Amino acid sequence: MRWITKDIEMFLKAKEYVDTVIVPLVPITLSGDVKPIVEMGEFISLIATELEREYKGRLLVLSAFTYLKNEEYASLCERLNVWYKHLTAEEVKHVVLLTADPDWKLNEKDLEATLLWIPSISIYEIDKKSLEQLVKSQMKQIQTIVMSLWQKEK
Repeated sequence: MRWITKDIEMFLKAKEYVDTVIVPLVPITLSGDVKPIVEMGEFISLIATELEREYKGRLLVLSAFTYLKNEEYASLCERLNVWYKHLTAEEVKHVVLLTADPDWKLNEKDLEATLLWIPSISIYEIDKKSLEQLVKSQMKQIQTIVMSLWQKEK
């Protein structure tokens, strides 16, 4: 389910079955080398869409948590931990932060939610068939991690 009215209506009716929230982390900047930053956001959006399609009814993909690329990670972690506390108070069992920004790996220990870091690729520099294969490959790895989160609760 996505953060759109139609899906939220479905979420509200089946809330007890949706135990996982995906929060895409998307950096923004308008200075320096902007293109790789934009590509990170596009790639993570693509992966989030695939996750939502694969697990519709089991997880909810929120709108992206956007942040300035040069923002202090300590304050970003604080904000994300507030999100985590709020979502888990609403009976969400798993909060997964999805990012292609490698700087998050350096700050992962400060986060209460599960961080999934996926190396970014330029989705416009490869052909459609190769992109589909790459996304499928990434999805298999992500599915293993998400399934292990679900297995831990049993």
